[in-house]
Amino acid sequence: MGGHRAGRMPISLALGAAAVGIAGLAGPATAQQPTLYPLLQKDVIISADIWSPRPQMLAAGLGFVNIIGVPGADSDDAAAAQSAVQAVGGAWNTGLTCASGDPPPRRALTAAASPEQIYKVNAVSPRYAAGLPVEFSWPVLPSTVDASDFRVTLNDGTVVTPESASVNPNFEYNERSTVVLFGHFGNALPSTDPAARYVTKVEVVDDATTMRLVGPRSRLVSAVGMSATKATSPYDDQPANPTKWTGPRLTGGTITRMSTRGEGAPPGLRSTLPNDGRALYGARARFRVRVLTTGGFSPDGITALTPNAYRRHFQVIAVTRSGRRIPLVTPGRTYRIDGHPLRVVGLADLGRKQRTYDRCYQEDHDNQIDIILDGSVKAARRVRWVRVPATGNGYQPFYNPGGPGIAPMPGVRYTAPGPRHAQRIANGIDRVLTTTYRPRRAS
Repeated sequence: MGGHRAGRMPISLALGAAAVGIAGLAGPATAQQPTLYPLLQKDVIISADIWSPRPQMLAAGLGFVNIIGVPGADSDDAAAAQSAVQAVGGAWNTGLTCASGDPPPRRALTAAASPEQIYKVNAVSPRYAAGLPVEFSWPVLPSTVDASDFRVTLNDGTVVTPESASVNPNFEYNERSTVVLFGHFGNALPSTDPAARYVTKVEVVDDATTMRLVGPRSRLVSAVGMSATKATSPYDDQPANPTKWTGPRLTGGTITRMSTRGEGAPPGLRSTLPNDGRALYGARARFRVRVLTTGGFSPDGITALTPNAYRRHFQVIAVTRSGRRIPLVTPGRTYRIDGHPLRVVGLADLGRKQRTYDRCYQEDHDNQIDIILDGSVKAARRVRWVRVPATGNGYQPFYNPGGPGIAPMPGVRYTAPGPRHAQRIANGIDRVLTTTYRPRRAS
């Protein structure tokens, strides 16, 4: 495959903000604008997932470039906004209509955001910046997260300090193990190009407020020294083998009994809530397979993942006592695992329940996706893997927010599809794989 592109991006765009003379415009655009960021810094962690026994950085890497802080991206003049976004290589879903007859919401048209939109949540206003998600095995203590906690190294040896670091959009109280960095971390050229710039290492360093992770029984550990490396760019040309594609992938997974503990968020960030399995499926939501992603998981980089999209993207795999793997392919169908029933109900932790779903659906675009199951606990205990087939037999790959949308522009290089792969699923039915932060009171 040729990287899911229609030619090579013009060099002035591909080299990022500095190349087109706009890096000097960075900085607060509207310092008087209110921001929700202080609410995201509050240390509220309720039943958040523990993805592995050991505190560590699970993954980190460049997600996409140029589309964070695009002036005019939120303009009321849709044509002007589209022009601003496409001028920096961002995608725009042209020709989109909603089944409701309403105009498409802006997030259904583009993943790009204006400086004002970023300031509202992150209290900074980067211009033409990149996004870089960093996944940890334990949730972070939000009050200790700052941009200065991170050192980002590019392939040419350049060391960059991010302009912003936040748990957003992983704002629900039972999430918060992913920190999203904004800054100038590279360009939209494949790693084979001598001018390519992309992230090869992300590490946590010490600063005035040491970044900490929250483990079992509210245990706090320093994240200083944790790191992750990556050898590819999301803008690489893609081989024919889908297991080698360089887009987003899963990096953690657990199965638990369905619970709504921690299914909340700070005021101002609740527009897609409630989105948990119970809110969408009621009593049929008996078990939750939650997976952690290394980037946004969208069918095209813009369009929301919908609750009825399981068959296009996932396979839950159970393993019988004899070792036979049984993929749960069709939602609603009952499979027998050692004689016990198990079925996929649908996806959750996306957006609110609707009667129908189309490309105008609004979801939270965070790094957690829930696969809701019904059936016997004996069968649920046999769930071992979640597979992302990515292509073939009706399956589709995932893209991060730099993906092509439904109407890619000729000559623009967009981010690559995610690979075919499988993620091991930990058993949280018979042991606690979550944590709640309870600050210790001074004696």
